[in-house]
Amino acid sequence: MSVPSLNRLRLAILLAAGLMASPAGTAAQPTRVPEMPPLNGGVQGKRLPGKFVWADLVTDDLAAAQRFYGSLFGWKFYSIHPGYVVAELEERVLAGILQRPKPKDRPAQPRWIGFMSVASVDRAEKAVVKAGGRVLAPKESLPRRGEQAIFADREGAVFGALRSSSGDPDDVLAAPGEWIWIQMLSRDGGAAAAFYREVAGYKVVENDTPGRVSDFVLTSEGYARATIRTLRTTDAAVQATWLPFVRVTRVAEAVTRVRELGGTIRFEPSPEVLQGRVAIVADPTGASIGIMEWDETRGKGGR
Repeated sequence: MSVPSLNRLRLAILLAAGLMASPAGTAAQPTRVPEMPPLNGGVQGKRLPGKFVWADLVTDDLAAAQRFYGSLFGWKFYSIHPGYVVAELEERVLAGILQRPKPKDRPAQPRWIGFMSVASVDRAEKAVVKAGGRVLAPKESLPRRGEQAIFADREGAVFGALRSSSGDPDDVLAAPGEWIWIQMLSRDGGAAAAFYREVAGYKVVENDTPGRVSDFVLTSEGYARATIRTLRTTDAAVQATWLPFVRVTRVAEAVTRVRELGGTIRFEPSPEVLQGRVAIVADPTGASIGIMEWDETRGKGGR
């Protein structure tokens, strides 16, 4: 990827996250590759529309984020451009981390942005607009990666759409340190489910079980891809958002490690919620992320 293309990508992510203030001053790191890596390491795979296949973290402290996620999940990093690094685990690319300047007029709001696989970014854009959402960063063609754009739904929750040039990662059980799930927190779960059904073609399954942790499940090709939970709060400061989850070996140990690394716990493991196998934490820059312990006897693939 050329430097102008990378600069446009970086600017698009910053603008989409609502975090653009002024050019970042982060120092350049040794560069291993000049462009975004393919999702499948160059091996052609099939497309799995609706599956979340990538995530970008926008933060005002790239170094702190690298230390935290590297120590917590075992991620390794390499730079493809000053201010943007790619995270990988055993040479499998997982995410990007983007440096942005701290705003002068408001608190910093680092966040993760998940990207769902789509058959056509153009069609996804039209569906987003028709359903009442907004285009935050229009379609960008990235060598080796494919096409992507960033949107906001009707509630303002930010998400990306990606058509990978190498296909999507297979539906297999995530290893510790890999993405295992993503959940949307919405003020109107039914309306949100209808929005994403129109945009991504999901089949929506309503969850009416007692004590449920989600209200709707978004599925495609027989696989659960994401869940939607209705926020039951009157606090106007709590905004709709997408929350990705990483698999860990032991949630209790991971929570302890989060504290040691300077992070905070936003939802403690509780026996009433998935037998205490899930927690929500924040990295030292304030970005929220979920962690989940998974019993492999439950089965693989998420069907």
